[in-house]
Amino acid sequence: MSVPSPPRRTERGFTLVETLVSLAILTLALVALIEVFGVGFRGVRMSELDAAALSLATSQLTRAGTETPLEAGQQQGTTPGGLEWSVVIEPYVPRHSESDARQPGGLEAYWVIAEVRWQASAFTTAQTLSLRTLKLRAPP
Repeated sequence: MSVPSPPRRTERGFTLVETLVSLAILTLALVALIEVFGVGFRGVRMSELDAAALSLATSQLTRAGTETPLEAGQQQGTTPGGLEWSVVIEPYVPRHSESDARQPGGLEAYWVIAEVRWQASAFTTAQTLSLRTLKLRAPP
């Protein structure tokens, strides 16, 4: 006759070490995911600021000679969004003539330079966008 063997204990569930390891892996994955989203949001914010700066500089160039007089000088200001802008209007002097900005036909030419400065965050360097165009004005 055979002796019955003692009943076997089957393993059920996870051990404490396995649970801690899985929690550590889950934590690392979540930290990496949060970092990816943070970088994405910063990129979106920076591209929004770039687009706003380009739009502001373009509108300032357009205003020169229409809403503001086309004469030598400088204007500057700050938008509610924190963009600092300046517009410099200076006479165009052809290389062959150092006398004045008058062109044949009595037209006057002016350089219009629009510059926008902004800082995306306290941890980044200030950025600058500069657009330049040449505009003509009929004599008064």
